[in-house]
Amino acid sequence: MALSIVSCRLPSGDTPVCGVTLEPYVVVRRGETNTTATADEVPEEGSGDSRYCLRFRVDSRKSFHCSTDCLKQHWSLHRDLHSQRRLAGQPDNGYLSESSFKVSNTYSNGGETWIEVGKTRLLTPTAEDVGSVLKCEVVAIDSASPYTEIGKSFSVPTARVRPAPSPPKRNLVAITPPKHIVAAGKFTALTYNLLADLYATAEQFSYCQPWVLAWGYRKQNLLKELLGYRADILCLQEVQSNHFHDFLAPELQKHGYTAIYKKKTTEIYTGNSYAIDGCATFFRRDRFALVKKYEVEFNKAALSLSDNIQPDQKKAALNRLLKDNVALIAVLEALDPPHPEATAAGRRQLICIANTHIHANPELNDVKLWQVHTLLKGLEKIAASADIPMLVAGDFNSVPGSAAHSLLVKRSVEPNHPELHNDPLGILRPASKLQHQLPLASAYAAMAETRDPDPIVQKQRRRMDLKHHEPKFTNVSKDFKGTLDYILYTTDSLVPTATLELPEDSEVKPRPNSGLPNEHWSSDHIALLAEFHYRAPN
Repeated sequence: MALSIVSCRLPSGDTPVCGVTLEPYVVVRRGETNTTATADEVPEEGSGDSRYCLRFRVDSRKSFHCSTDCLKQHWSLHRDLHSQRRLAGQPDNGYLSESSFKVSNTYSNGGETWIEVGKTRLLTPTAEDVGSVLKCEVVAIDSASPYTEIGKSFSVPTARVRPAPSPPKRNLVAITPPKHIVAAGKFTALTYNLLADLYATAEQFSYCQPWVLAWGYRKQNLLKELLGYRADILCLQEVQSNHFHDFLAPELQKHGYTAIYKKKTTEIYTGNSYAIDGCATFFRRDRFALVKKYEVEFNKAALSLSDNIQPDQKKAALNRLLKDNVALIAVLEALDPPHPEATAAGRRQLICIANTHIHANPELNDVKLWQVHTLLKGLEKIAASADIPMLVAGDFNSVPGSAAHSLLVKRSVEPNHPELHNDPLGILRPASKLQHQLPLASAYAAMAETRDPDPIVQKQRRRMDLKHHEPKFTNVSKDFKGTLDYILYTTDSLVPTATLELPEDSEVKPRPNSGLPNEHWSSDHIALLAEFHYRAPN
């Protein structure tokens, strides 16, 4: 039965970017029937549907047409195609016509000169391609005679190749502490929610062009940004498991980092496969060595807590408390200890790094507070076993002034805090139990509290929420702008001496009804980074 090419598209849209690999996605028709798969239903085996999806994985002369299994395998791309057409107000007929890919100029065989740049299944545009138009040509091949072309080739011209992604330029802004409290040793720590690819959908970020959301683009930009900060410790959230193993870990290892990873406890179906994200902590192996790792699964704590709940409420309690959030705790040893006298006495300089991603649902503030409290009680046990500086960093999905934020920075929650009224399971009562003994403070609060008259410092203070001593925002979307991410430290052992500068509103939301990510900022969060000195011994 004859094959014909119906359409060809690039998962990142028609805008190629230098350094971002292109892999065309092709739809073919078998026979003359007009039966098509819909956006809402993937055809089952033997259903009689005759349009199939194909990844162009090999040289065009060795390419092949596939079955309904292939459509199932690559359904997420096909589904996104429908979503993009609906969002653009275009007819949603299950595939794109060739004219959908045309750029402003008209190309003809007779009047244009094309230079072949590759005949492999993938193409990565180089700096030489910037400013040029690319054209992808696909042709169907008879599987019984693999060197016989069937029908006409299908050509997809692109827009002009864009330069390589350029992450935002942000500098450290110094905070001058009293000299007598600071020891010689210092290090930098960063927290950053990367926006896992499984959440970067056209529906969620309708204001983004497809190429801005494509992981092939974002991963290169995020890597450049991370390497540009040169942080000694990286606490990353929403790190998709396959992207950690296939890209982030090997790439950062090349630049001197060691990695540990804790994935969440529930996989998410993305349309063609299951995916899962988690927390990843990286540290420079010339600065630190891993002593011990702890993994926190809040689900396990929820199961333990449910044993104390009335049997008739247990099902509802588990339904509310069982979330897939995790925390990753690392105890590191500093390889360049700040106190020579302690080293001479045989004492090691340890530091504890807690990296977490707290539950996001704004209707479940009781669950967020319970998760934060559970994490802090675990850290208290570590602190009781050793005199050790601590950093607690991550995406807490809690705004400044919330109960969870108050617990972190004030060590307790006021009994009349409005969020305590939403406690259907009674897990927050009495309010007096919501406390801890860790002397935590926000690193960015030091910037808000400084009286340094330096104009650069004062410029940063204007970008702070001076009521709560936090940045005005760390997360920006079309419908939300606020702070959800924090770096906290123990005040009896560490002193913040610099923080990464905060962006202006116009940098992250240049137009109404827009937000992050965009072509420069490749996550819906911004990175926070602080420099710390060890506090001098008394």
